[in-house]
Amino acid sequence: MQFITRLVKNESFPGVLLIIFTALALLCQNTPFLSAIYENFLHLEIGINVSGANEHSATVSKSLVHWINDGLIAIFFFCIGLELKYEILRGQLRDIKSVSLPIFGALGGMIFPALIFTSINSHDSFAMQGWAIPTATDIAFAVGILMLIKGIPTSLKLFLLSLAIFDDFGAIVIIALFYTSELSLFAILVCVLCVALLFLLNYYHVSKLPFYCIIGFILWVAMLESGVHATLSGVIAAIFIPIDTKNNESFAKKIYNDLNPWVMYLILPLFAFANAGVDLKGLDLSYLLSSVSLGIFLGLFLGKQLGVFLFSFISVKLKLASFPKDASYVQFYGICILTGIGFTMSLFIDTLAYADNLGAYAQADKLAILLASFSSAILAYVYLKLTSKEKN
Repeated sequence: MQFITRLVKNESFPGVLLIIFTALALLCQNTPFLSAIYENFLHLEIGINVSGANEHSATVSKSLVHWINDGLIAIFFFCIGLELKYEILRGQLRDIKSVSLPIFGALGGMIFPALIFTSINSHDSFAMQGWAIPTATDIAFAVGILMLIKGIPTSLKLFLLSLAIFDDFGAIVIIALFYTSELSLFAILVCVLCVALLFLLNYYHVSKLPFYCIIGFILWVAMLESGVHATLSGVIAAIFIPIDTKNNESFAKKIYNDLNPWVMYLILPLFAFANAGVDLKGLDLSYLLSSVSLGIFLGLFLGKQLGVFLFSFISVKLKLASFPKDASYVQFYGICILTGIGFTMSLFIDTLAYADNLGAYAQADKLAILLASFSSAILAYVYLKLTSKEKN
């Protein structure tokens, strides 16, 4: 039992868990007697009845994989929102120059991959729907790899965490702006009402969690029906969670600490298991060299590290941001390589981008994400291991 406790408390364990569940997904999808069970499990229909007035009563029925992608991931984004709010108001991001570096890095890490993907796929309007796929970074996986390496300055760990938070916030904005379907006016009005209620709860420092849970759930259902992606509800709800109660007791931090283990040890591994099952049996190697696959791979593997480093370097030289303490540019570049681990976030955007025809690229788009993510992870690990030894 002590071994299991130590393992779970290890900061690298969430990243290791993601690798295990990814391997399980690939194994299940590509083993003849398991693939049918795996597919049936993911497409199991689950419905909930949402009662309303008259004709506005509705039953929301979706497959398990959709509940994971639309529901559980909203909880993940809720945690991201709580963490970002706390760090800006009370944590490491209070100082403008400290917060500027990860913001500039995140911008570069989104702009460069998008430009690379666009330059390769500009001739194909359907392929261009995936321009945002290589712009994402997987927090759990990247931090998990970093924690495997000793001798990394704390300031660089904080930089990676902060950058990943802003990167995910950018992904949320992209999803809201570019991956929404037809809008439902009634559902949007319900969303507005929920936001107004959350604002009032925050304004009066209400610290009764059930109120936030009930309104947050209604907001999520309304957003699910509105056409705007439901994951956005997680961030909106987080914005209105009070940092402290009227008695100056930490409220947001307690919620975050209670939820975070569930996110890291259940939600993200389950998401990886549901989305990383690339069918290698039907893979056409010609698709692996298609413009979409190349755009995703080069965007993640090269675009992320170059974009993050160059934007960060320029912002420091222009004195718009401060460089992490006790760190060198050699080590800093290793952190930039880690941002190429798009994994779960890139897989998520991929399912949204090509939702109309998920098999359009014969799974090569997903495989490109996995290859780029694992290549970035391996290169970053070896690079940081060598540079840390040299410094020591």
